Amino acid sequence: MAVKTTEIYHIFNQKGVLFMKIRKGISAVLAGVMALAALPVSAMSASAEGAYALGDVDMDGFITGHDAAMVTHALYVDNEAMTAEQLKLADVNGDGVVDQSDADWIHENQVYELGKTDKRFRMNAMTVYYQAYCIAADGTGNNGELQYSLEKGADLWEGGSYDDKVLPEVCYNLLDVNGDGVLTVDDILLTAFDVCYMGCGASKTIYFEEGRYDLTEDTIPVDDYQPARINMG
Repeated sequence: MAVKTTEIYHIFNQKGVLFMKIRKGISAVLAGVMALAALPVSAMSASAEGAYALGDVDMDGFITGHDAAMVTHALYVDNEAMTAEQLKLADVNGDGVVDQSDADWIHENQVYELGKTDKRFRMNAMTVYYQAYCIAADGTGNNGELQYSLEKGADLWEGGSYDDKVLPEVCYNLLDVNGDGVLTVDDILLTAFDVCYMGCGASKTIYFEEGRYDLTEDTIPVDDYQPARINMG
């Protein structure tokens, strides 16, 4: 049976309370296996690796939705989120200021959309899987049972899964859907909502708000929801 758009709106209408409860629930489940720890998004020094293309803010060799997400995260959430090197790469029009026009250009020229783990598909359940795997693998209680490494410069796969536990760095960065530079349970929650939101037909885009290329709880479009009513006369 198809899920109605109004059902998704209703589920997430009380987003503040719900997100808190879901966050605690996921944290408790994962903590039962291993402790969670935030993973810093890998970004090697541009001076050490040579020049990166303008727009490649996270310096993984590709201009992607994650680069645009990092810029709007810095513009609207945390003005000090990017390093001096990243700010230079974000100033794509060279006017000495990083602003919305830079974020828009990066978004328009991205080769991969935020949340992709495979060339063929957009954000889906596999995004959530790899987010959870990477967070769990870095947990302090892992004892080496879950492992992965990042391959710099490697492209996304087209089909299959990363069974050898070697993730392209670009894939890892695209998992950071709120653009804050770390993988946490928040990224999982935002992705899960987004997949449901698109899946029920409520949206054809992964983005919650025009011009915002980072996904955040505050931009989830449920504030204007009105319960369905039948006028009896």
